[in-house]
Amino acid sequence: MDSDGTVKSLGPFFSDANTTDEEALVVDRIIRRYAMKKYAEEKRTEYLFINIRLAWLEKFADRPEDLPTIQWAQEFGIAPDRIVIEITEEEFNASDACINVLAYYRNVGFRIALDDYGKNASNIDRLAQLHPDIIKINIDYIHKSEKSYHYREYLKAISTFADTIGSEVLYEGIETRQQLDICMSSKGRFYQGFLIASPQASMLNATVDYSVFSASIEHVYDAQYKKIISTDKLKISLDSKIEHFLQENPLFYEKENIDASLEKLCCELPEVMRIYLCGKHGDQISYNHEWHAGGVAYCDYRGKNWAWRGFFHEALETFIAGRKSGLSTVYRDFTTKRRVFTYFYVLNDNTFLFADINRVPLG
Repeated sequence: MDSDGTVKSLGPFFSDANTTDEEALVVDRIIRRYAMKKYAEEKRTEYLFINIRLAWLEKFADRPEDLPTIQWAQEFGIAPDRIVIEITEEEFNASDACINVLAYYRNVGFRIALDDYGKNASNIDRLAQLHPDIIKINIDYIHKSEKSYHYREYLKAISTFADTIGSEVLYEGIETRQQLDICMSSKGRFYQGFLIASPQASMLNATVDYSVFSASIEHVYDAQYKKIISTDKLKISLDSKIEHFLQENPLFYEKENIDASLEKLCCELPEVMRIYLCGKHGDQISYNHEWHAGGVAYCDYRGKNWAWRGFFHEALETFIAGRKSGLSTVYRDFTTKRRVFTYFYVLNDNTFLFADINRVPLG
């Protein structure tokens, strides 16, 4: 801490290649014990995150009960479930002995966080072994998400993945409102960065900008609300057009020349990119009818199977639930790379109509 009270990070010291593991360990233990003592004195109840290098744990492989953090938690009366042990993903190739010591932390009640997730090639085997309670997203991805949809989609994918394995997501390094909005939209439990609060010597009367959270929550809510309304209006409009077409062309999908009818239908749906028919097992049974240069063109995808695609799974869930139509979540078209979604309509028990749309709803 400077003389003016400004808290300074020792990150450069720990990341310096000239700092040995032993030197880093000595300094770390001083800071770690002080932080735990301060946490107990201030009677804090938030999670206390402690970053530990896996290399430091190997010597405790045969006596994990002697781990300093465990002893200090007992000394200061801190419940183990309030402490989060952080390790970085780049240390995943540590020995099994280190991983076993980390598992001991978990067994006695500590929580485990995986820091800098995505910085290096993710080791799925280690991830499965550790079952992290919290996944901290690499700061670079958050910053790059402002300019790249690839990174924004990656954040959403990590959040979805974390949900499936029972881990919570923490976004770190948030410095702008746009970054916070993106992280909020991607879903997560924890948010960290200078936009929210700067490092402080004590959490007592800490300065935290809660207003930025309120503003971001309102922004994300409004965007989601508008998206839902827009999507619902589009679905109602498409339902009406399809049903009108079916009244004028009953059972067209059971006739020999279904593509002539589909071309006619496509001409009545200027808001779509393409339409086609599939069987209930995902096999395409018609040409693609696509808008090109103001007219409808045929593309032959007959016999292709789309059962592996996400939109087909969503369509199947809709049909099984007894609903006649629905809209998929937004995805990127393989060919155009544009954001699209798919409308689906059940014609009969064996035939489904699909329409890909590139006019993505607001939000």
